[in-house]
Amino acid sequence: MDNSIQQSLIVPEDLSNVDLNTRIWTESKMVWKIAFPAMVARVTSFGMVVVTQAFIGHIGKLELAAYALLHSFIVRFITGIVIGMSSATETLCGQAFGARHDHMMGIYLQRSWIVDGVAATILLPLVIFAAPIFRLLGQDEDVAIAAGNMSLWFIPYVYYLVFSFTIQMYLQAQLKNTAAGWFSAISFVLHIYPSVLDICEKT
Repeated sequence: MDNSIQQSLIVPEDLSNVDLNTRIWTESKMVWKIAFPAMVARVTSFGMVVVTQAFIGHIGKLELAAYALLHSFIVRFITGIVIGMSSATETLCGQAFGARHDHMMGIYLQRSWIVDGVAATILLPLVIFAAPIFRLLGQDEDVAIAAGNMSLWFIPYVYYLVFSFTIQMYLQAQLKNTAAGWFSAISFVLHIYPSVLDICEKT
């Protein structure tokens, strides 16, 4: 009992006698194993937006202005709300994973689909009525109309965000970031080809 008081609660016994450089290297590998796939997922997710905007610029200035306005104002607003709500999924699934209540993680994921899906549906009028909103804000008529026509194509994207972010949080809570990173990278690569094909047909 006396010796147990002096035992370290922070550093495991197998690392207590290891030099500092080795411990730093070991900790760094553990951090990067989790952080790098998450970075890939975020970068490729934003990369799809950049690729789309770059190729839309080849169509015309009006289309580029409409897309930039639509994405910077409405899409980012909806994305921020969905990410914030999806963070609750990561918290709940992380607690269930730590407590070894594996069956609850699937339940939390399904509940998050329902809650986030309802929230996305409530936000849909921002996408559907984008043209009147931009017109009310004083945007140029041509840009507002182009953004309104383009915004209807973002309706599936809104629901894609619901499933994408919640599943990413679900996987991260189980330390399966590699799967999320791979799926995001593959989606990014597959997104480039139809973008090039579509632009080549229109130009």
